Amino acid sequence: MIVATSTIDSLKARWRTHVQMLGNFNAEIVGRTFDRLCASYAEPQRHYHTLSHLTALFDCLELHADEIGEPARLAFAAWYHDIVYDPRRTDNEAKSAERAMKELDDLGGDSDLRSRVVQLILATKNHLAGGRDYDDDIFLDADLAILGSTEDVYLKYVHDVRAEYAHVSDAEWKTGRRAFLKKLAVAPRIFRTGIFEGAYGDQARANIAWELTTLEAGSAA
Repeated sequence: MIVATSTIDSLKARWRTHVQMLGNFNAEIVGRTFDRLCASYAEPQRHYHTLSHLTALFDCLELHADEIGEPARLAFAAWYHDIVYDPRRTDNEAKSAERAMKELDDLGGDSDLRSRVVQLILATKNHLAGGRDYDDDIFLDADLAILGSTEDVYLKYVHDVRAEYAHVSDAEWKTGRRAFLKKLAVAPRIFRTGIFEGAYGDQARANIAWELTTLEAGSAA
């Protein structure tokens, strides 16, 4: 996958800022770890869970920075939450958490931070269940903010996620995708926090309703 230089440069600047929160100024370790992160997010099986998703997540978190109490926890959860991503497996979150634990140790993150980052990564397996506190919920909402995007952005998201599941049949995709969307559609609210529900909730419901109608029409064809 070809990644724009501007995307890499922007992420590298963020990475340097974040590792400085740990007091790490070892250029070799910082640079080597960043290169591995980028390589993981550029793996060929990825179409949505890429460096572009990572950039969008950071953009969203920075937009709501005033709401965040512990920036380091959310920053490193963002870097590592999809670091392991294989659509054929069900343990991506656990494997991502393992890698975060190891690499944050190498970078000098203390045990408390590593534990909180790991717990937040594991919470991304079920966004609707929420995290342990408001910071966690802000992160989980930001990770799902794509649901409340404009129609064209949402359409591309659906296309890219489908491409990641190219190994499943159309029938299997529709069954699984409908189950996911219906769970969201019947939830009292899609986003955990009021700030995200207010900003993205209505558009998310419209997008979900459109996709469900499309899936049902495709099944009837």
